[in-house]
Amino acid sequence: MRIKIDQWEVLRALELYFKTEYGVDCDLVEGLHTWPVIDYQERILVKKKHKNGRVVKNENGYDEIDYSKTTHKKASIEWSEFDSITLFLPAQS
Repeated sequence: MRIKIDQWEVLRALELYFKTEYGVDCDLVEGLHTWPVIDYQERILVKKKHKNGRVVKNENGYDEIDYSKTTHKKASIEWSEFDSITLFLPAQS
């Protein structure tokens, strides 16, 4: 099942959370001067290489990833009005 949540729905949920948990009454949808910023970790994949510098290929011809040398870097993105979060949930039976 796919659930898509728009930005304004998340901001309304945050307003309710702030009010119930911290007693802070605010209007995030109309009251923000700038868009919210999301900080996240971006994975930098490193490909395995032979001693001569050529990339190692697996049996299907794809480049192999060297997970021991894979790093992460911090990144940020502005979450604008028309952005959303999509969650894919397992089907309920």
